[in-house]
Parts: sequence; C-alpha cells; structure tokens
Amino acid sequence: MERFILVLLILLSRALMVVFLFPLVNCVKGLTAKRQGDDSAYRQGRITLDPRAHFDLAGCLATMLIGFGWPKPMPMSPVRMNNYKKGIILVSLSGPAAYLVLALIFRYIAELIAGCAGVETFGIKLNIIGFIIMLFMRLSNISVCIGVFHLLPIPPLDGFNILHQLGGKKFNKWYYSNYDKIHKYSEIVLWAVILMPVFSGGLLDPLGWLIGLVQKLVALTASWIPLVFER
Repeated sequence: MERFILVLLILLSRALMVVFLFPLVNCVKGLTAKRQGDDSAYRQGRITLDPRAHFDLAGCLATMLIGFGWPKPMPMSPVRMNNYKKGIILVSLSGPAAYLVLALIFRYIAELIAGCAGVETFGIKLNIIGFIIMLFMRLSNISVCIGVFHLLPIPPLDGFNILHQLGGKKFNKWYYSNYDKIHKYSEIVLWAVILMPVFSGGLLDPLGWLIGLVQKLVALTASWIPLVFER
C-alpha cells in the first residue's frame, strides 16, 4: 500500500509540473518580456495558464517518465525590447526566480499544514494529511531543482543568457567566433553534469550539491513556522 501511495505521489507531482508549474512560469516569462516591450508571447496567446498552450509532447513524456522535462518554449524577440541587454537578463532571470519563489510557497504551505495537523514534516505518516504535506514538499524540491538547473551557465539555459549579456567584449567575441562549437557540445556538457554522479559513483555531483544547498536555504526560511504552533 505504501509503495502504491509513493508511486501515486511521484506521478501526481509530475503531472502538476506539466499542468501548473510549466504554464505558470512561462506566463511569468511572457509577462516580463511584455513589460520590457516584447509582446510576442502575448500576440501568440501564450500568456495563459491553459496547459495546452504550453504543451510539448516530448517534454511532457520526459517529465512523466523520468521527472525531467520541459514546456513549449516561449516566443521572444529581443529586438522588440526597450533595452536589449536589460530585457534579456530580466526575462532570463524571471523563470528561475519564479521556480524558487514557488519552492518557498510550497514549503511554507507544507509547514503550515503540518503545524495545523500537529505533525512534523520529517515524521509524517502516509494518511491523507501526510500525502498532501509530502506532495507540497516534493513540489518545493522539484521547483528548486528546475530553478537551479536553469541558472547553469550553459547554453541554451537562462544562466548562459544572463552570462552572455553581462560578459564583456572579449567574451562576446569568443562566443560568436565559436558559436557553432559551443552549441554543438552544450547538450553533451549538460548531460555530463546531470550524469556525473552516476558515472563517478556519487563522488562528483556539483549540481546535486548546489540543489541541496538551495533546498536547505528554502527549509531554513520556513524554520520559523513550526515554532508558531509550539505550545
């Protein structure tokens, strides 16, 4: 029974990524771009919470099968922005920032439910309340994972877009002179970072370490909530 509940928890959290997390974060990026002068997403009807507008078949299947997927990319025309560099940086930051804010909200909700129910988040039972708490905890951890991942300075992730705009003339000259090579091998580098702990037997896992650090910081910001319910 417990095994079934855990599988249900995993599948439900992944489904919520597709129908809620992805559309919400895409809307944040679209609204940020619109505020910067680029209304491409707005004109294409992409600033909506309707998951169908953000559905990507391959990304959805990957999300449901392995828990790592993506939505349909949001259209963006930097040339339409009021300030090219500022616009790209803000749009690129808005996605990861939205995930990290959601991680905080989900963690707070989990702690509040646990406090009201008189249980500890790390000692919960597999009943209805426990299931709900674990669901929000899992959504918080997932949001951290996606947010941190997108901040990696590797193309085509948001982190690289920010680095590209903040880089000086020498960096940009190197980037454009090696554009084809960089984008050719960037996917290999991404998979190497993701699979590094597998091939190293867990000895090397910089991404996991960084995600774990941010998850601890999120938990730390919510550490005051259980104190409110102490008698």
